[in-house]
Amino acid sequence: MDHSLVLRPAAAADAHNLAALAIQVWLHTYARAGIRQDISAYVLSEFTPAKFADLISNPQYQILLAEINHHLVAFAQIDFASKEQPALGSIELQTLYVQETFTGQGLGGKLLAYCEEIISSRAYWLSSNSNNHRAIAFYAHQGFVQHGVTYFEFGGNQYENKILVKA
Repeated sequence: MDHSLVLRPAAAADAHNLAALAIQVWLHTYARAGIRQDISAYVLSEFTPAKFADLISNPQYQILLAEINHHLVAFAQIDFASKEQPALGSIELQTLYVQETFTGQGLGGKLLAYCEEIISSRAYWLSSNSNNHRAIAFYAHQGFVQHGVTYFEFGGNQYENKILVKA
């Protein structure tokens, strides 16, 4: 891993880079069969600089960045007041995205450890698309176990996600 790795909280000036990286990672991960209308509509409406700026300024959320040589290569988003899975608590790790070029280098683990520093010793949970086998294996390696399923909806379709908690 490059010695110039910097982990830090996001600032308002990071919103454009966050939007671009989110679109890139999401499309690489989920648009495996190509782009169709519902996919392009989703990413272009959900991953906008304005939405990231709002998240950064909202104390309910914390976005943490990983940069190498002053380039954004990964980020994580924590929701401290999630209402999605009340039985599991209010802290949800909503996103942990690593740019494809930097996967398999330990960056995800370092970013997850940084999230856990911020979360402290409080319990948290996350969900991962059931077909994202690489992410599920990563989380299993980090000590997570499945605790049910939920569904992500867009474009009139439901996609199964595994709910994961730290064992």
